[in-house]
Amino acid sequence: MPNSIVIDKAHARRFLLAHLRLLPPRLLHGKQGALEYIRHVNCIQYDPINVVGQNPHLVLQSRVRGYKPAMLDALLYEDRKLIDGFDKQMSIYPVEDWPQFAYYRERMAKRYMDSEDTAAAAKLVKRVRNEIEARGSLSSLELQEDTRMDWWLAGSVRAVRIALDILMYGGETVVHHRVGTRRYFDLSERVLPPKLIKAPKPHASEDEYQEWHVYRRAGGLGLVNLRASAAYGGTIGWRGGRIRAAILRLADKGRLVPVAIEELPRQLFFIRREDLPALEAAAKRLRGRQGAALIAPLDNLMWDLNLIRMLFDFHYAWEVYKPADQRDYGYYVLPVLYGDRFVARMDPEFDRARRVFTIKNWWWERGVDKKEEAMLAAMSDCLAAFGTYLEANEIRPGSAVRRDAGLARAIPRNFPGTRSGAS
Repeated sequence: MPNSIVIDKAHARRFLLAHLRLLPPRLLHGKQGALEYIRHVNCIQYDPINVVGQNPHLVLQSRVRGYKPAMLDALLYEDRKLIDGFDKQMSIYPVEDWPQFAYYRERMAKRYMDSEDTAAAAKLVKRVRNEIEARGSLSSLELQEDTRMDWWLAGSVRAVRIALDILMYGGETVVHHRVGTRRYFDLSERVLPPKLIKAPKPHASEDEYQEWHVYRRAGGLGLVNLRASAAYGGTIGWRGGRIRAAILRLADKGRLVPVAIEELPRQLFFIRREDLPALEAAAKRLRGRQGAALIAPLDNLMWDLNLIRMLFDFHYAWEVYKPADQRDYGYYVLPVLYGDRFVARMDPEFDRARRVFTIKNWWWERGVDKKEEAMLAAMSDCLAAFGTYLEANEIRPGSAVRRDAGLARAIPRNFPGTRSGAS
C-alpha cells in the first residue's frame, strides 16, 4: 500500500463537502443537475417518511437550485434515466448501472425464496409474476390474495406485498411508477432497455463484486475508512471484516489512495484515485461569501456519522424511531450547514393544506456567533430556497425561534405571503 497523503481536518472537510456538491450548496440546476449529482455519487438513499419531503427530495434540494420533486419523478418514471433499487439500502441510482447488480440480485432472490421467514410469500411469486405479465403494472392493492405473514419491518402484512418485493429484489420486476409511496411494479423486460436486460454478468466472483461495490460506495461517501459502519449498508458482508479486506485490496491495486488527517493520528482514510485532483483543489481555504443548506437525515454526507463527529465535531442521531420522551431534539430534525461547518439543527413542520412551513425549533451549536451577519444572510437565502422547494405560501417561526432575535431576522421578509411574526 502506498504512503498516505497527509492533510488537516479543515482540508478534509472542504474536500468532502465539495465532493458531495455542498460547497457551495445549490450550485446545480434543474432536472439535469439532479441527474448529474446522482450519477456523480452513484446513488441517493430512499426513505418514505415525509415531514418536509422524502429523503431523496431533501438530498436534491440542497444541491439543485429551484429543485422540485417533479424533476426526480420525471427522471425515474418518464425519462427512465434513474431506477428504484437496492444499493445503500433502498436507493435511487442511474439506470445504466443495472447490469452491475446482477450478482447482488441473484443473491437476494435466493435468500428470500429459500428463507422460512418468507415461505408464505415465496409460494405466491410465480402467480404474482403471471398477473403482472397479463395485466401490466400492479401494486399489492390490485392483487386479490389475503394470506398474511409476519415481517420484521412491518409486523403482520399481506404475503402478496412481500412477493412483489421478492420479484423486485431478484430483478424480475422494477418499480414502474409510484402513487404517493405506493409502488406499481412491471416486468423489467418491459421497462428497461434490451441492452441492459441482456448485458452479461460483469463480476466473476463475490470478491470481485464486493470490490466493485465498495469502490462505488467510496464515490458516494467521498472519504472512507476501514471501520465497517452503516455507511456500507447494502453491500455484501458489511457487518463482518470483509469491507476492510476489500478496501485494502483496492488500496494495494492503487484504486484507493490512503489519506491521513493530522488531528486524527489513529485513523486511516481512503479516497478514489480519480478524486485526487479534487483533493488538491480543496487545499485552498474558503474565501468570500459562504452558503447554508438544510441537510437530509439520510443524506450521503450523513451516512458515516462517526466520520461527521471526527471531522466536524457534530453529534447527530436520527431520532424518528426513538420514543418521544427519549428524543434529545425532535422527530425529524435537519442538520444546518454553513460553509464548512454544522452550525445548528432545525425541527421543521409543513402544513400541506395551508402551504405553511413552520420552523418549530432551532438549536445553535455551541460556540456559534448567532449574530454573525454573513451567516444570517446565508440562512435567509437557505430558508427562502427551502420554502420555494416546498411550494410554501408562508414561512412561520415557532415561539422558540421568535425569541432568537438574530434568527428571527433571518426568516425571509420578502418570501411570498410570509408573515414572520405570525404564531
